[in-house]
Amino acid sequence: MWPAVGKARSRRNGSRHVEETMRENELHSKLAERLGEECAWTAVDVIIGEWGGCRLDIPTGADSRRRRRDAEIRRMFSSGLGVPELRERYGLSARHVRRIVTAMN
Repeated sequence: MWPAVGKARSRRNGSRHVEETMRENELHSKLAERLGEECAWTAVDVIIGEWGGCRLDIPTGADSRRRRRDAEIRRMFSSGLGVPELRERYGLSARHVRRIVTAMN
C-alpha cells in the first residue's frame, strides 16, 4: 500500500479513537480532479518532498478569498461602480463596502 502522507484528522468513533490518514493515492485522486493526472503527480511529489511526515494544518482559504474579493471591490469601485451596486453584487452592507474601498488609500 502507499505510504501515509500525513495525518488528516483524528476523531472518536464510539469508544475507539480513530486516526484518519491521507494516502498518496487519495491525495493524487483529489488533486487530479482539479489539476489533471500529470500535474497531480507532480503536486504529490512536491508535497511529499516538502512536508512528508509532518502534521499539517491546512488553512480554509477564507482569508485569501476575502482579500481577493476586497481587491475586486476596490478595482470595480475605482473603475466607477458605486457603493449600492457593489453592495448588491457582493451581498454586503453599504457600510462594509465603504470600509473596504476606503482601505485602498
